[in-house]
Amino acid sequence: MPSCPTLPLPRADRLLAFAALALLALPARAGEVYAKPPSPAGGVNQSSWVAPDGSDSDMYAWEDFTLPVTQAITEVRWRGGYALGAPFGKVSEFRISIFPSNITGFEPLITALPEDEEGEAWLLNVHTGNNAGETPVGVVGGVALYDYRCVLPQPFVATAGVKYWIRLQASQPVYPDWGPTTGTGGNGAHFRYVTGYHMFQSAPHDLSFALHARWEDLGAGLAGTAGVPKLSGSGTLAAGAPGTLTLASARANAPVTLVFGTTPLGAPFKGGTLVPVPLLIVALASDAAGQVSLPFVMPAGVPPATALLFQAWIVDPAAPHGLSASNGLEGSVP
Repeated sequence: MPSCPTLPLPRADRLLAFAALALLALPARAGEVYAKPPSPAGGVNQSSWVAPDGSDSDMYAWEDFTLPVTQAITEVRWRGGYALGAPFGKVSEFRISIFPSNITGFEPLITALPEDEEGEAWLLNVHTGNNAGETPVGVVGGVALYDYRCVLPQPFVATAGVKYWIRLQASQPVYPDWGPTTGTGGNGAHFRYVTGYHMFQSAPHDLSFALHARWEDLGAGLAGTAGVPKLSGSGTLAAGAPGTLTLASARANAPVTLVFGTTPLGAPFKGGTLVPVPLLIVALASDAAGQVSLPFVMPAGVPPATALLFQAWIVDPAAPHGLSASNGLEGSVP
């Protein structure tokens, strides 16, 4: 896509209004783009090994996921516990890996045993270097459960409609008994490798985990002259960090209204869907290529997990009521 020319920033008072609104925003769902939530019944499915050399008691578990919309994954969250109460020690670190599917589509692509890290066909491979913020969340079925999270060093772009497999592997001393909790919403099975039996196999239960994106495409666009306009965001949304909102595939040289809010609305409007409850409206204009680029600097003091919602509406006679609309876009503050 051609580079986007930078338009002048909106008036300073509008930017200050944006900052004030963001500071008052309430926490929302923080960019969750995919989840297999923990089962209320609990249950732990082992995925841990004895570092650094392994043991016959090691097991490794993969769970599949497919996103409906291409997303840049920036954070992984999960829940797990110790089936035996970690008699010889808790997790020292996690290894988070994402794999493609094999040719059948029913299993991850296996090119080496899990102990051979460099020989595996992973697309993403991250060592947390710590216990991923292990936080107690209660006891279910006699097993103490914990929540974990890891912000990825670099985003992982998951393509819409492609099946991937995630493996959350814990490192423990002497004996491994950690595993992710049973999840819900899948096909009721996961894939695993049992070291002592040298066996790859399908095993019962989904595994619980959630994927988060700094910028989430919420859909709900309305087509116009050039198709459905596309609104995207870049930047970490950390305090003081630069970022950019970019609109593409809009009608050329047309008035554009950027709507900002912190609360989802999802109401019918002009033949489409108004995604945020409007708190701030900024008047812009597309260029000859039907694009807009709006740089910004993230204000300080915005609460973590605040959801910032954006949508662009474009004057366009080809749209049902003279207005086309971009997808809704959610930015999640770290």
